[in-house]
Amino acid sequence: MKTRLLVAALAATFATPAMAEENRLEGWFEGSVVAKLDKKSFVEFETQQRARGSSNPIGDNQTYRVWLGTKVGKTTLTGGIHRSKEGSTKETRLMQQASYPLGIAGLKGRTRLEQRFIDGADKTGWRLRQRVGVGVPLSREDGGWEFVATAEGFLTLRATSNGGQTGLTGLRTFLGMERSIGKLDLSVGYTRQQNIRENAPDRVGHAPTLGLTFNL
Repeated sequence: MKTRLLVAALAATFATPAMAEENRLEGWFEGSVVAKLDKKSFVEFETQQRARGSSNPIGDNQTYRVWLGTKVGKTTLTGGIHRSKEGSTKETRLMQQASYPLGIAGLKGRTRLEQRFIDGADKTGWRLRQRVGVGVPLSREDGGWEFVATAEGFLTLRATSNGGQTGLTGLRTFLGMERSIGKLDLSVGYTRQQNIRENAPDRVGHAPTLGLTFNL
């Protein structure tokens, strides 16, 4: 039942809405290096590079993050710091995150709370991000190809500017394939990023996405 609900949510997100949208092609790369500190704890360096082209009003994005995490039972708890530049906007974030199974094989959840400090902004923003995803193995091979689908909502609890938009301000969906090759985890697929705007067309990015994670 939960898998069907996720599929329905993905279908609704990918469906063409009646309201106006600004649709643009982008290219996303996500890279990580993960090092174990002990059997349960790890440190991770992560980068995201998003090419949007000179005509895109949002601008290209360069993001860098450092995470410190540990496993508690079947749940992974992490805290991190984020620094990014998107167009001319520079931002620092503090992040707290929990990743956990949802009771059905292959179905997982991720909850992230962010405190956002945008250079020159009026105040600190607070945002909650909730993601649900499913992975379906395509072979019996250990580390073989797996079909992956995720849907994530961005809920702004406190805007970074006076009178800024709150509530549901973004939707991100991903469809792709993942596998492990030795110490390398490979992910390829398509990301749809929808920025929800009040009294203006939503901005929708369609991004071929490549992800690489090196496990030291």
